[in-house]
Amino acid sequence: MTQTSDNTRIAKNTIFLYIRMLLVMFVTFFTSRVVLEALGVDGYGVYSLVGGLAFSFGFFSSSLSNATQRYLSFAHGKDNINEVKIVFNATAILYLLIGGVTLTAGCIIGPLLISKLKIPEDMINASYWIYYCCIISLSVTLTATMFDSVLIARENMKTYAYISIFEVIGKLAIAYLIFIMSHKLIVFAIATMVLTLIVKGFLIFFCITRYQECRIRLHWDKNEIKELTGFIGWNGVGTAVFAINEQGINILLNIFFGPVVNAARGIANQVSGSINHFSSNFLLAISPQMMKSYAKQDMTKFLGLFNNSGKYSFALLWLLFLPILLRRNYILHLWLTDVPDYSAQFLLWIIIYTLVNIYQNPQWFAIQAVGKIRKFVITSNILTLTGLPISWVCLKNGYSPIVVFQVMVLVRILIVSVTLNMISHYIPISIPQYIKKSILPNIFMVAVSVPIAYYINISINQSFIGLIINSSLCMLINTVCIWYIVLSSNERGKLITYIRNWTYKISK
Repeated sequence: MTQTSDNTRIAKNTIFLYIRMLLVMFVTFFTSRVVLEALGVDGYGVYSLVGGLAFSFGFFSSSLSNATQRYLSFAHGKDNINEVKIVFNATAILYLLIGGVTLTAGCIIGPLLISKLKIPEDMINASYWIYYCCIISLSVTLTATMFDSVLIARENMKTYAYISIFEVIGKLAIAYLIFIMSHKLIVFAIATMVLTLIVKGFLIFFCITRYQECRIRLHWDKNEIKELTGFIGWNGVGTAVFAINEQGINILLNIFFGPVVNAARGIANQVSGSINHFSSNFLLAISPQMMKSYAKQDMTKFLGLFNNSGKYSFALLWLLFLPILLRRNYILHLWLTDVPDYSAQFLLWIIIYTLVNIYQNPQWFAIQAVGKIRKFVITSNILTLTGLPISWVCLKNGYSPIVVFQVMVLVRILIVSVTLNMISHYIPISIPQYIKKSILPNIFMVAVSVPIAYYINISINQSFIGLIINSSLCMLINTVCIWYIVLSSNERGKLITYIRNWTYKISK
């Protein structure tokens, strides 16, 4: 397969995922507003807290997904369909075993944790309904994750996009349903669970009927399962620590400030997460190519993807984040009828965290491709866990809840720096050159765009028309900065050639 065809596939898959994300983001924002209005701030906060607690027991879902994608992409890179079947079969056995253990632990531990939380008396019964509906949804999602991995490894982003769009439309319908129902929290939890069953059921049916490796034969391949178990185990440590950290922060905020602050974090995460999916879509399209190029030992292509993916992802995020940062208060009030306190401040620091963290994604893909994940996982997760006790000490001494996110940013900067040095021992990269070519261009872009955009922002009225004008001008400024600061002359030339060829094909 040629470099050109691979680049074309990445471009097409990114376009599919971007169209998906535009629709998903629009519907998600609207759905969040409707749900917040229907449930109220306390109800939304309780759902965010308890639902997040339930899904934290599914941390193995992410580790299994990472392992499955890695080994399936490797097998596809070698053009070995028999190895693809063996990998998928071994993964299916592990999913069933780990899924059973995870769900059992969730059912035992979860209710004990719920009893310790600050939940309004009239919502305690609903919180248990939320928890168990989320646990059932988790079990189905866990099983379906290996089929998601098949779509990604086969780079079938078109189907992946269609399924996601159907899911968010279903969530919008549920949001309107709870307006006309009593027991809103319980109805919302049950309806969301039913939607998950439908969506994941269709995904499983599609993959089984379309791809031959998905026809499960529960054959115990000792060597394959042993290798997968080791990889999944270290992946699991990483995702478990992430779950502990995320839910630990939620619980800290709940203990010190109550469910209203949990709602504020949920709102800020909705905005940041939706925008973050734009860069994630680009990385999702690149990940299989990184795995396949390493499997073929095409190090030129592999290193090119590693060096550029962080830079491009940051630039794509900044293109959208800058206008949101400047008018975040107005956007939140326009979007929501009742904005929880601290939402705007949380959003600012979550965006900064996301921008820093974007550079660890290519590191993670690279270390997965190499397969040397133990030291990487241990180091990064020890550093991650330091954030919780530091945050607790700060909150205990009377700091505002914002300090939690400031600590997260500082810890993440340290992690990205340490793991970059670590990964240089496994792949032939020069850290000074990486900083010069991948990180500094984005720092210069931010330094140039912020003062110009800030001056424009204070010159335009705080109105809906003003928001449109300001956002358009900010994105124009960012586009110019990306073109002249982030992209090298060689990259600009390649992009111009690609656009010309694409335009020529369309005109024909």
